[in-house]
Amino acid sequence: MSKSVGKTGNPFKLATIILGVLVVAAVVVIAVMASQNGKANADLKDSQQQVASLQSQASSLQGNLSSAQSQLTAATAAQAKAASDLAAAKTASDAQISALQKDISSKQSTIDSQAAQIKTMRYPRNFSTIDELTNWLQKNNPVTWDPLTVTAVQRVQMTFALQIKAARDGYLMPAVLPMFGNLDWMTNRTVVGDIIYEVRAWDSFAQIGGRVTPAVPSYPIPPESGK
Repeated sequence: MSKSVGKTGNPFKLATIILGVLVVAAVVVIAVMASQNGKANADLKDSQQQVASLQSQASSLQGNLSSAQSQLTAATAAQAKAASDLAAAKTASDAQISALQKDISSKQSTIDSQAAQIKTMRYPRNFSTIDELTNWLQKNNPVTWDPLTVTAVQRVQMTFALQIKAARDGYLMPAVLPMFGNLDWMTNRTVVGDIIYEVRAWDSFAQIGGRVTPAVPSYPIPPESGK
């Protein structure tokens, strides 16, 4: 009996050894876990700091983006206003240019018309045909009065007025003073080819007053002469 116990050893002592081993193992495990937990905490702290830094950067970027968007909005509004002002200025400018062009065109037309009239009056001519003479008289000297009631003074006034009307249209029709000063017979005179016509202003009647040889040219001073 005593030999059996000696071979197997003291069971309490074995249990103590095993327990010690387990305690040591537990301590080692706890130490390892503590070390890993400390590293994890350090990593977590670093991660938290990195997250905080990224959040700060994100917040700064968000602020910069908001500022950039505000600047872009202001720039877009300024550009739109500038474009609107430019369009309005262009419209006003186009309207002014159009008005000026019309005014220039109108004045140029007036100048051309006056130049043509001046040239016509500067180079008066005789009537080309009797039809041209009678048509001009019907248009420019219509008889709206009773010729029998016209006084001598009125006949003189009509004669000179007819001379002026003819000159304005570029025709030669001078007033002719009658012989012996009898104003009752004061007339205008014009030449058509080789025929002289006496024209009575008070009744627009043209009658042959004589002939000339050779025929009188239409223009005493031709326009192309430049005189």
